[in-house]
Amino acid sequence: MCNFKSGIIFKNRVVLAPEGNESHSDLLDELGIKDNHMNATKTFVRAELIPKERNKYSDICEWNYKVDQDIVPDWYEKDPGRYEQDFRDSVKDYMKDYIKKRNSSFVCGYGWTKIKEDDCTYYFMDGILENSKFGETNNYADSYIRQELNESVLVERLKEKFGDKLIPISLDLTSMDGFKDYGKVEGDFLAIPNIQLLMKFGDQLPLIDEWYWLATPNQTQARNDASYVQYVGTDGGVDCNDCSWGDGGVRPFFILKS
Repeated sequence: MCNFKSGIIFKNRVVLAPEGNESHSDLLDELGIKDNHMNATKTFVRAELIPKERNKYSDICEWNYKVDQDIVPDWYEKDPGRYEQDFRDSVKDYMKDYIKKRNSSFVCGYGWTKIKEDDCTYYFMDGILENSKFGETNNYADSYIRQELNESVLVERLKEKFGDKLIPISLDLTSMDGFKDYGKVEGDFLAIPNIQLLMKFGDQLPLIDEWYWLATPNQTQARNDASYVQYVGTDGGVDCNDCSWGDGGVRPFFILKS
């Protein structure tokens, strides 16, 4: 699987993958270049620049550079440092446009999408904080994710920065079939959205390139389903997955008094 941000290095230029599709093979196909052994030895280098701790708003100088092929052309071997720098410079220019287009705010080392509602402003992370299993069950109140967010360095930084401007979050855990036995969680300052928040703000939230958990269970123990939780795919579609699946993204939000 190709990582963000991927592209192709040629002897005299760099071409980055378009937003939403980091595939080297698709990019080469679009450019009319066969993705074969001969061209890998003569024509191109498949490269990636991977954000530190998955944070696209971190310093690009700290992103991990990776060549995604076993063989490279002679011209690349003679001066790999130059071509790495060319690739970094291209990604740096790309990220300037990326951030401007998404109108992101930079807070505590991360990018956030701001959505104002009445006398408060919601901040949704533009990306994920980490990958995690949801928990032992699909009850967000007892989940690994909630515990990790409440104990995170990020929530401490937010408290230090904003103090009493942070609004405690009330998160309804009603299941998709209407059962309310999980109740609500209240008083956290950092959480993941539920389906109600997605329905309210989804048209204002940019898509991200990893799927992420919602706090809403599919059903509850009252229906003998304590496993399945809603999630949002990279295309914005909503589905459910097992809470023990370990690759889910954690996309948190917080709320400030406006």
